Amino acid sequence: MVHIAKSIMIVDDEAQILNALRRLLTRSGWQVSAFTDPLAALNYASSTLIPLVISDYRMPGMNGVDFMKELNKIQPAVYKVMLSGKADQDAVINAINQANINHFIHKPWDNEQLILQLEMGFKLFCEHHQKELQLNKNNLTRQEFSDWYTTQLEATSPGITHVRRNEMGWIEVDDHETSLF
Repeated sequence: MVHIAKSIMIVDDEAQILNALRRLLTRSGWQVSAFTDPLAALNYASSTLIPLVISDYRMPGMNGVDFMKELNKIQPAVYKVMLSGKADQDAVINAINQANINHFIHKPWDNEQLILQLEMGFKLFCEHHQKELQLNKNNLTRQEFSDWYTTQLEATSPGITHVRRNEMGWIEVDDHETSLF
């Protein structure tokens, strides 16, 4: 079983929104990656497993729906939450249909409701990931599964599958990792 970090990516062009969400979610035990640039967020998502994402609906350059559609191509299982202060019902329906948005939240949001929704989304993501793991284990050859599993490990914990050895063959450990207490 792959351990999935309780992490979330936030994409919003307004720094004060990013900071408010980062404070709230960090206090609630989340590892937060925040971006004001959707393209930088997509680049990050191409190499890091993202269980959940919150994106603003209206952003300059790339709106939230287009961002989520691109994210779907990279990580189709991510639990997607759209955040907006000015979206009408047609815009909400359009976002849900076009970008497979799981939940839509209006600004200003209720902190407790947001946390509950994200906890539920994380649980759903983990269940989906576990089912995918079992399906791949049953349907792939041993080597294919090993390759797929290694990719999953690298996505959840970058660098975990790489070991540095010194000239004597001993494993090298960074100083900050050597503390036992």
